[in-house]
Amino acid sequence: MGTSASLTPPPTGRAAPHPRPLLDRLLGAGVVPADDYHALSGAARDAVDAAADDAVLLDALVAARLLTAYQVARLRAGRLHGLVLGNYRLLDRLGAGGMGVVYRAEHRQLRTPVAVKALHPDPDQSPRTLARFFQEARAVGRLRHENIVAAVDAGEEPAAGPDAPAVPYFVMELVPGTDLERAAAPAPLPVAFACHLAHQVADALIEAHRHGLVHRDLKPSNVLVTPDGRAKLLDFGLARLPGEERLTRTGAQLGTVGYMAPEQGRDAHAADARADVFGLGATLFYALTGRAPFDTLPVYAAAPPSARALRPDVPAGLDAVLSRMMALDPAHRYPSAEAVMRALLPYLSARPPRPGDQTPDPDRPAGKPAAAPRPTLAGAPSRVLVVDDQPDIRRLCRVALVADGFVCDEAGAGPDAVAKAAAAPYDLVLLDVDLPGFGGEEVLRRLRRQPPSPHLKVVMFSGQADGDELSRILLAGADDFLTKPFSMTQLRARVKSALRLKDAQDRSDGLNRDLMTLTAELEQTLEDRDGELVRARNGLVLALAKLVEHRSAETGQHLMRLQRYCRVLAEEAAARPAFAPLLDANFVHCLEDAAPLHDIGKAALPDYVLNKPGPLDPNERVVMQAHTTIGADTLREVARRHPFATGFLHTAIDIARSHHERWDGAGYPDRLAGDRIPLAARLLAVADVYDALRSRRVYKPGLSHTTAVLTMTEGPPGHFDPALLEVFGGCADQFDRIFREFVD
Repeated sequence: MGTSASLTPPPTGRAAPHPRPLLDRLLGAGVVPADDYHALSGAARDAVDAAADDAVLLDALVAARLLTAYQVARLRAGRLHGLVLGNYRLLDRLGAGGMGVVYRAEHRQLRTPVAVKALHPDPDQSPRTLARFFQEARAVGRLRHENIVAAVDAGEEPAAGPDAPAVPYFVMELVPGTDLERAAAPAPLPVAFACHLAHQVADALIEAHRHGLVHRDLKPSNVLVTPDGRAKLLDFGLARLPGEERLTRTGAQLGTVGYMAPEQGRDAHAADARADVFGLGATLFYALTGRAPFDTLPVYAAAPPSARALRPDVPAGLDAVLSRMMALDPAHRYPSAEAVMRALLPYLSARPPRPGDQTPDPDRPAGKPAAAPRPTLAGAPSRVLVVDDQPDIRRLCRVALVADGFVCDEAGAGPDAVAKAAAAPYDLVLLDVDLPGFGGEEVLRRLRRQPPSPHLKVVMFSGQADGDELSRILLAGADDFLTKPFSMTQLRARVKSALRLKDAQDRSDGLNRDLMTLTAELEQTLEDRDGELVRARNGLVLALAKLVEHRSAETGQHLMRLQRYCRVLAEEAAARPAFAPLLDANFVHCLEDAAPLHDIGKAALPDYVLNKPGPLDPNERVVMQAHTTIGADTLREVARRHPFATGFLHTAIDIARSHHERWDGAGYPDRLAGDRIPLAARLLAVADVYDALRSRRVYKPGLSHTTAVLTMTEGPPGHFDPALLEVFGGCADQFDRIFREFVD
């Protein structure tokens, strides 16, 4: 790679040399993309190819948008080396950081825009400086937080001679927007928006401090503000890194006057996370007032200044928060970034404001609208209920989730949470374990028994739960768990993960409904054309199922009762919000017709197992349990050969295979748990167990209706879907009438 580009004009009276050597060097180095050059056509290509000298060539390449003004300035100065660093073309200079220069660049193959930080070229560069540069890159590369500019790559461009030393660099995401220093320069920011930015930076600091990084240069120019109102912390060039004692001289002064903590001015190596709290306070002061809080090193100040004295609309409480953040004695500051987040909560708006907002009112920001609500499958925004007895926790969750477009409601006690869940179709509930009224586990139990929407997700949190309690809560029906204290990033990640799963389940249900509808339409067409075939099919189903029952101790009336139980239970469930989208007339029709085939696999079992009067031994139990897979496999083969009845047969397959699964995962054959069990199988399980309890067998008497219902509803939990068991309790009297009508 060459180190300079000759731009000397040709001697007077001589023909100008063709500038091909320079163009070849630019193409060979990758400064000019070869495919873009070959794609030129018309006047642009002619201008490049006909350039009389290097200066004209560079102008033509700029006009053709193959070079930028910054690249041309470098080339005119004879500095070709370093315009390409590894896989990245440098396009423009963005600014200088603590240890290097930051450039706008793009990946040479992917053409994705990035920011590249390169170490200042210096032939006398010390190994200590180089080691610290790459340690910064590695440390920042471990940070994964939406309010920290992420590092994605690193490398070193080899030297190209004594005048062109090696260039170490690392690559970061390129974030649109402007830094906070420029954003607040024309006028101070609205109070709510400034606090919103500081709150996000505090969240980013929690992540950095967790990895042992202290930023040490937190100031407005190191906070990027995106067009949608997000804060991005950047430039860890002066950060105290893990193992820094081997790389930084004790007593070295690092930081920026006006924003650097007093103890950092005395000894940068001794600065801890509280120094970043000071820098954040000074940065927030600038955002609110448009000026730095200190004109000299804070170590020489008598006390932190008052933002309210410069701007009367700053709330007195916020001014006190700022004063504590910028306390000259570290012991008097907030001890952590998390404590700062809590202190700023009262000054955040419910809907995050935007840079254009012109009102300091935290409850009604003007300007650009808030983020668009995050849509669900049905097109409405996802609804989240936050349940915690601590108002600051509820507000923290609300601020984090509303910023992502969710609709949030709050409850502070167990009874309030249950009442709110019964009144609105929430998609997710954030639920604290310890609540007044009754605890989170009781709320969870009631939500599972009567969910406000299909596939409701529940994420629980606690500050005191140990491993055993966590396991018990998850087994009780929670989808995920957060341990207090948690960061906004952790909260958003868990909520989005749970809702992605819910969306997938909702989509699956939608596709199944579409399939069932299409199948029903096809079957209806078939029935209209030749209804006798469908009636014959249903008759053969009953006949086949009765043949199986004749081999066992059960009676033929059992099948008739089972069909009617299933219809009653399904129609009752369809009236509940949690099941209404899943249960239509086609589903109920297929369920009723397929119910007699639930034990079809018993036809393949030996008589000594099928009709044994006493308990089965372990080997016999394995043989008996095989009837579920035998039946499902048999029906699946029929479906493969006769696809015209796909909807009916798929329902029958689900019932045959899964009607002995349990809600707690202790059933067979697949040990499915929760709503992973097909709904048809969950419905039939309730009906089948009720009839088994009522019916007399050689090894047991029949139970009364009341005893059977109590056995199912008040017995140990885990067998049935709690929500379906709730439905069963409301229609149990109809089960009794059906049993009496079709008594053996």
